[in-house]
Amino acid sequence: MTLAEVEAALARAGLEVPPRERQEIAAAAHFIEEMTERVRGKRAMGAEPAHIFPPPGA
Repeated sequence: MTLAEVEAALARAGLEVPPRERQEIAAAAHFIEEMTERVRGKRAMGAEPAHIFPPPGA
């Protein structure tokens, strides 16, 4: 993500971020993009971990 893309995204979100932090966000954006590539994917219903916890009162 370029600095211009970061600034556009912050403007759309209505966030005011100091210029120094905007550059830090732009520099770290590739880590987030890499993470989303690893996390995204189609998962089966059974992949939901919620079924391993008993309901309250059980």
